[in-house]
Parts: sequence; structure tokens; C-alpha cells
Amino acid sequence: MSTAPRPRIGITYKKRHGNPVKYRLFERLRSWADVVVLDHRRRHPDLPEMELDLYHMAGWSPAAFADFEVAREAGIPTVNSYAGAVQTEDRLLAARACVDAGLPFVPFEYGRADEITLKPPVVVKPRHELEPGGHRLDVVFSGALRFEGERLVERYVVPARSFKVFGVGSEIRASERHSRTDAWEEVRVPGRFVELAAEVSTLFDLSVFELDVVVHKSYYVIDVNPVVSLDGVEDAVEVYETVLRRACEDARRRHRYGR
Repeated sequence: MSTAPRPRIGITYKKRHGNPVKYRLFERLRSWADVVVLDHRRRHPDLPEMELDLYHMAGWSPAAFADFEVAREAGIPTVNSYAGAVQTEDRLLAARACVDAGLPFVPFEYGRADEITLKPPVVVKPRHELEPGGHRLDVVFSGALRFEGERLVERYVVPARSFKVFGVGSEIRASERHSRTDAWEEVRVPGRFVELAAEVSTLFDLSVFELDVVVHKSYYVIDVNPVVSLDGVEDAVEVYETVLRRACEDARRRHRYGR
């Protein structure tokens, strides 16, 4: 924990070619904090020596996840819980947790190709977000399933509407994808999404997260992420900055009073 007047924040993220919202966020943070942007391609075992008031994983990568674990073990305050991030990185664990909690997760199965009983169309995903090829998703519209090893297989829901629901501290925002342009535009958050976001936040102990939701007659969660794009959100930088500022203030207050 830093004793300097300005808080010190460590953030693992891409040095370039990342989300412009996050680079603007870093600039805003530098107006009141010392920001250490950690290269997302390599691990930083010296994190405990950086005198950080707060650590934040702003993007997915194996090195970022390793930094998060180091921060947890060193007792460095974080915005999200490490346990919640671990659970969401494992798509199978996240899906089962959602179903067990009664959340409207898309129907899924896990296993080898010859064990899956769901019929196409389906989406085939690696179990882990951060395994090699973890971002590759295959949509199978017909025929037999063919893949090596075990995979998470979800029913493909033809989306009448597609949403991203963002939880950022006390703020809940939503964006909808326009079918003709593929652009995301902020929309008023439907009441059922407010309830859904609150349940996900509690379930995974996350303050910053993003839900992919599709609507076809009913609505279904198809993914939970402990990092946010804030696509389409007009005041994205301000909302994101607020949650990090509050996390810093809370961390310094707890340190000051020995809590």
C-alpha cells in the first residue's frame, strides 16, 4: 500500500491496439492517481513490491490472470474477486453456477462429440476462455458434431435482439446490437436485466462485468465476463473511472483504520 498522497493503481492491459475507452480511462485516472499499466503479455511476480493501492485486470490474458492471482495472494485490493474471475474463465463452471442459481442461461451440455445430445444448430466452445484457441467459437447448423476432446456445446438461439449488459459498480448499463450495422448503441436497461445483473454480481462477487444476452421469445445469458468493453455506452469513461476511484478510496480507508 502506497503512503503517497496520490493513490497508485496497477492495471494489466494491452499497451496498444486495445479498447479506446480504456486508454481514455487511463488518462483520466492519471489526473488523480499514479497509474502503472502492466504489459498483458508477461507476468509480474514483483507486483507486491510496487506499493499498489489497487490492482485491476482490465482485459483477458494468461499473464493478466497470473497478475490477478499474485495481487490476491499479496493482499492487494482488487475491484473484482479473484474467485469470481476464476469461475467465469471456466465456461462450464460459470454455466453450471448460473443454472444452479436459477438464471436464464442458454441450454448446454459438456462432453465429447459422441456424448452430446443437443441437436444443431449449436455453438461449440472450448471450456476455458484462456486456453489456446479459447476464443474460437464454432456454430454448427446441421449434421454430426465433430471436434477433438471435450467441449461446451450450447443451443444456438437465433437472436431477435442481442444485448450487452454491463455492471460497473452501482451502475448497470445496456447496449443493443443493430442488425443492419452491427454497431452497439446504449439503450434503457430493461427491468429484468437490472435484476439479472444484480444476481450475477452477487453470484460471482463481481463489481465490473459484462453479460452477453440474446432474446428470442425469452431471454438467455450466453456468456459472463469479468472484463467490460462498455460498447456503445456514452459516458463509459466516467462510469468506469467512478468505480475505480471508489475502490481506491475504500482500500485506503480500510488500510488507514486497519480493517
